[in-house]
Amino acid sequence: METNAQSGPKVITLSANKGGVGKTRMAILIANCLGASGRQVLVMDMDFNNSASFYYLSPEHTDIARTKNIADGLSRETNNLADYALTTDHPGVHLLASSRYLADLRSINEKRLSRMTGLLSGLYDVILVDCQPDYNNLTLNALNAADLIITPVLKDLDSYNAACFLGQKIALDTDKYDAWHITINGYNHQYEAALSGKQKEYLDIYKNEFQRITDPATWFPWTADMNEIKDRKKLLSGQQIRGAVQNPELYQAVIKLSEFCIQDELLERPAVF
Repeated sequence: METNAQSGPKVITLSANKGGVGKTRMAILIANCLGASGRQVLVMDMDFNNSASFYYLSPEHTDIARTKNIADGLSRETNNLADYALTTDHPGVHLLASSRYLADLRSINEKRLSRMTGLLSGLYDVILVDCQPDYNNLTLNALNAADLIITPVLKDLDSYNAACFLGQKIALDTDKYDAWHITINGYNHQYEAALSGKQKEYLDIYKNEFQRITDPATWFPWTADMNEIKDRKKLLSGQQIRGAVQNPELYQAVIKLSEFCIQDELLERPAVF
């Protein structure tokens, strides 16, 4: 797997050419897990929907984010992106907030972000880029900057077609195809041993047609707790902790996917994140 230039932070890009696959929820949980385990994490929200930004922004930073955001940061290559980052209430997690004015940057050079992230060495251990569910030069910037690309997929035809399209574009437009992995979101363990059915059908398709799919231990389970975490901003735990969502299955999947992202088998298990 090719690494980012100049041994800067590890850049993990979450990209899907389809909305609603849980990409932002996945980015948030990985970021919170890595931050709680002692890493310095920068979440770059490159999605026009601003979902990650709405999750992380505190009231006092809402106005600041109107002029201190990723669109302003990327507007000039001489900018230091760290100057546009905001602290969050989550340990170790920083935010480069999204902006509707990203629309003005659709034609920027597709390698600009890659060159700019190399300057953040020593400030952040990991950069998580949450892409918009689209394909343009902004998406291409996030892909070119990546050390690892993760595409969440659901068990449906639209997710499959979108992943096929994205894979073709990554192969044609970048040298990052070997860094690209898909991961299953919404896995239902109830049907794990089923010999037929929709889940088995799509798992067989994904396993047979994609070169790199993450280990089943990293697949997020199908659970309404994901909405509790993102929409109500609750923390996640594998045990009973006051004020946190207790979901051992989801907790373990987040830990395993986070370890996969940073290639660390010894990731500290935070009690809650």
